[in-house]
Amino acid sequence: MDVRTLEYFVTAVDEGGFTRAAARLHVTQPTLSEAIRRLERECSAPLFHRVGRGVALSEAGTVLLTYARRVLKDMEDARQSMVALRGLRGGRVTVSTPPGLSIEPLARIIGNFRRSYPDVTVAMLPTEDGALAATAVAEAACEVGLTDRPVSADLRAHPIGSNEIVVVLPPGSTLGGKGPLSLEQLAGVPFISSAIGTRARNLLDEAKERGIPLCTAVETPHREAVIPLVLEGVGAAFLPWTVSREAESRGAVVLPLLPRVTYDLLIVHRDQPLTAAAQAFVATALGSVSTRTPDSRDSSGPGQQLKEAING
Repeated sequence: MDVRTLEYFVTAVDEGGFTRAAARLHVTQPTLSEAIRRLERECSAPLFHRVGRGVALSEAGTVLLTYARRVLKDMEDARQSMVALRGLRGGRVTVSTPPGLSIEPLARIIGNFRRSYPDVTVAMLPTEDGALAATAVAEAACEVGLTDRPVSADLRAHPIGSNEIVVVLPPGSTLGGKGPLSLEQLAGVPFISSAIGTRARNLLDEAKERGIPLCTAVETPHREAVIPLVLEGVGAAFLPWTVSREAESRGAVVLPLLPRVTYDLLIVHRDQPLTAAAQAFVATALGSVSTRTPDSRDSSGPGQQLKEAING
């Protein structure tokens, strides 16, 4: 069971088939298929079920996948440690993040990180929400993640600020003046509903459970469609404040809620030694990101000592 074969296996899982996996790995499909067959003989169990032109993991494949990802991640960590001996002149760090956090604070963190470590590549692993970003770290799909949800005890979590859910109203709206709005004041306002499981959708569902008649005008799983729909006057939306600033810059009216709906932002990693590149990334996040809400000023975060220790 060699590392190359495990890489073939994991890539076939990620790509959902042998043809796409072979193309991504720049090998022929027969080469990849034979390697998977050898691995299956070694495991004494089929790892995939063939489904049409694609593949699906068998029970044995599901068990092997977690271990295979860890082996590949440990090998990458070893390579990164060798890079560290050259003073971070090269290397790579992969960061999982949901869409909202990729705008703020991740873009800010990456900007500061690249100014300090221009030879290190940052790869962004997109996830649907913060919980899945943390899961990607726990399963060794990446080394570092940004999340806005509580994480399991086997992960290390560092606060890097906070965010807030606000209401975003179409341009020209005079509802509530300039003050915060209660859910009761939003009764009868048409709303754009986002995907199930998001904080915005949960807030809409909570209001309806409390008997507050918030009207759903549009349901969309496409987060990128929400702001254009608000700007077209279709309805209002609940959005993270960090995301709402784009809508505000384009004419939308953004107001806080009463009571305020705030939550912590975290950077997470597994409870084990990090590569030098990941250490530097975490330190940059802790040292450069501040709490940002509609009425707060920047405040310096922790992490300066860690950053100094990494830089020697």
